[in-house]
Amino acid sequence: MFYKIKKSILSFYISMNVNSALRQGMFFGINSGVITTTGVIAGLSQATINPYIIIITIISLALSDGLGESYGLYISKKAEKPSDDSNNPLLSLSGLLLMKVSVVLSFLIPFMFSMSTKYFKNLVWPFTWGIFLLTIMDYRLSKLRDEPIYTYLIPHYVIIIFVVLITKFFGQVLSKHS
Repeated sequence: MFYKIKKSILSFYISMNVNSALRQGMFFGINSGVITTTGVIAGLSQATINPYIIIITIISLALSDGLGESYGLYISKKAEKPSDDSNNPLLSLSGLLLMKVSVVLSFLIPFMFSMSTKYFKNLVWPFTWGIFLLTIMDYRLSKLRDEPIYTYLIPHYVIIIFVVLITKFFGQVLSKHS
């Protein structure tokens, strides 16, 4: 089973010729991982400069949000078709969990080189990395559906900009009152 999932993930990057349930979980995990993590970092970085708090928060987010969302999708798929005995809900769970955890943890890459929080504080890293990941995902989805990329790209950019601005604002407001 694990080998099948691993092989499917490699296929996702190469040709996207994977089971639709696994693909659903993977796209959901990438989208959710980028938007959630970018928003958390935008708010958190305004209130703290301790790199360990950022690291602990991101690891906690990867595990709790990854497990919660993937099991939620599993339950949702089971409820959607009660008579379905396929392994599609499990594949969706696996795809979402793997991609969500991987994407969220990827935001820690700068700490592999330096414990400086300047790229988090000024939001250069989380915003740029988030835009990069969403652009790749939107490109893949537009090719998969044979639709123009802007159909997905524009809403994603609007959402991520909104999330960064609003969470940064609340982070600044709360840090002034603490």
